[in-house]
Amino acid sequence: MKWIAGSAVLAVLSFAGTLAQASDFDARRTAARASLVKELDGYLAWCQTKSLFLTRQKACALLLELEPEHAEARKTLGYTRAKDGTWKAPEKPRELRDFDQKALGEAAGRWREATGSYVTAMVGLLEAGALSAEEKELAAREVLRFDAENERVHVLLGEVKGEKGWVLPETPRAKERRAELLEAVRTAFESAPPAAPAELTERERRIPLKFKAFAAPGLRVVGTSGEEELRLCAQAMLALQAFLQTVFASKHALPADCTVFLFDARELPVFSANHPAIPATSRAQFEMQEGGGVPGTNDFAFWTGDTQRRVDGIVRLALGFWLSGAFQIEVRTGWAYEGFGLVLTRALIRSRLTWLATAATVADPKTIALRQRLVDPKTNWMDEALRMLQERRQPALDELVRKDASQLTTEDVLYSYTLATYLLEAHPEVVSKMLKRLGTGYPGIPALSEALGMDVPSLERRLERWLTERVG
Repeated sequence: MKWIAGSAVLAVLSFAGTLAQASDFDARRTAARASLVKELDGYLAWCQTKSLFLTRQKACALLLELEPEHAEARKTLGYTRAKDGTWKAPEKPRELRDFDQKALGEAAGRWREATGSYVTAMVGLLEAGALSAEEKELAAREVLRFDAENERVHVLLGEVKGEKGWVLPETPRAKERRAELLEAVRTAFESAPPAAPAELTERERRIPLKFKAFAAPGLRVVGTSGEEELRLCAQAMLALQAFLQTVFASKHALPADCTVFLFDARELPVFSANHPAIPATSRAQFEMQEGGGVPGTNDFAFWTGDTQRRVDGIVRLALGFWLSGAFQIEVRTGWAYEGFGLVLTRALIRSRLTWLATAATVADPKTIALRQRLVDPKTNWMDEALRMLQERRQPALDELVRKDASQLTTEDVLYSYTLATYLLEAHPEVVSKMLKRLGTGYPGIPALSEALGMDVPSLERRLERWLTERVG
């Protein structure tokens, strides 16, 4: 809606200059709004004389946002006043019409004239600087309420013109980055050496299970499952290292003598009793897991679920091992370990089935429902994250960054995944340095704030908007 009623250019410049000299943002904004209300009163009067009743009604709705007690606006919108002074909204909005079509053609210009002083004043506040992030956002929103395509304000906000209008610069960057990550996955699989059937080693033969083996340079995959599962696991593991080195621009490598064991959960006691690096005193603890690394070795084992679950689990284990070696990111830094682990596993093999976070002990229906949706491979986690932020159900970030992986709730996992996605897609240039700082014990909030150049409230507002633009 873009209409108007007149004011002199000299008055606009004088008013903007007065505001620029003021020190308090709220006071300056209040003064600007008071002037705007007067201009809009004149616009309403013009609409009345031209029989533009529908246009006048729309302007009254906006005027009521600026001045809730504006009597004329409330009457026009059908409100009635009780004896105690309170206003009662109409049960049904009035159905009004515009009758003067020639005057209707002038309305947009008169609307711009009526709101021009206010827009100029708010732009002046933005250009003067020294505003907090919240004040800057509020002033910009006030301008865009009246002039949605104001290029100067969009530029001051650091926005860029995209396919769907003005967006955060992170939005087109993330789209480009997603394409780059897809290409990195394709290249990683194509460049991985093939795995071929291999003879069992003496160590493997000492474990009395019906193992078969596939081998490639630096990797052995040994298991009782079918050859297809062993081959799939080998392909994923061989691609993983190249993918991670590309994503993080790092030369860090997985162990050159890595062995992966895949078998059924019923075979776990035999495996743990006969693997030479699992002492009897550690077997019970080892068997409580769904899969894990064998302490003191470069061996990984997974025994839970079907083929997809086991391959997913092995990739998560190896990915965690790589993050630990490259950045010292371990389970103690739960949000980063879980978030980046899930995002990168899904990027590589299109699944995210292995969570270190356990199910909530308290049966909260909303949490249970959320977890059920997240384990469904058809669920778009970014949709769920946007809904969580819009409903203000996200975890407190300062608490989340202090948890280890085993302490994370379902909401924590989703938020960690969202943060990791935002960083990897929208700010890939800061990720490695930030992870290195986190790995040395640097506090989580300062690490995030300094990497992104924004405080927590600004990050959450930006994250919500980015998700809106990404999902939309």
